[in-house]
Amino acid sequence: MRNRAALAVILAATIPVLPGVGLAQTDSVSVFNQAIDARNRGDIVAMMALFTDDAVREDGSCQPPCVGLAAVGASFQKNIDEHFQAKVTSAEGSGDTVTARAEISSDAFRAQGVEKRMTSYTVKLKDGKIVRWTSPLPPQSPARTN
Repeated sequence: MRNRAALAVILAATIPVLPGVGLAQTDSVSVFNQAIDARNRGDIVAMMALFTDDAVREDGSCQPPCVGLAAVGASFQKNIDEHFQAKVTSAEGSGDTVTARAEISSDAFRAQGVEKRMTSYTVKLKDGKIVRWTSPLPPQSPARTN
C-alpha cells in the first residue's frame, strides 16, 4: 500500500500538466486563452481561478470599472448568462501583457440587432494571474455574416 502511494506521488510529479487541466499555464497568452475558453464554455469557476483577488475589469460590461474578484466575477457571470462568445483572431504577449483581437457575440448584442462585432483586449497579469482586463468596444459596424 505504501509503495502504491509513493508510486502515485512519483507519477504525479513526472506527468506533464495538460492545458486546461490542473495548474494554469503561466505564459500570458495561454492564461488569456484559458480565460476566454472558460467563459465560452460557461465555466465561471475555472475562469475566476485565473484572476487575482484585486482584479479590475473595464469594458462594455464594467463602466465604471468592476474592481475586486466578486465584482469581476459577477460581470463575467452576466456574460455567461447572455451566451457571450469570443473567437480570438489574434493574441500576442509581451511580458505580463497580452494584446488581442476577437470576434464577439451575445444575446445582448443580438437584441440590439448586432450579430457579431470585433473588439480588442489588453490584459495584464501579475504572478501568472490576470490583474486587469480591458476591452473597449469602439464604434464600428457589425461584422457581416453570410
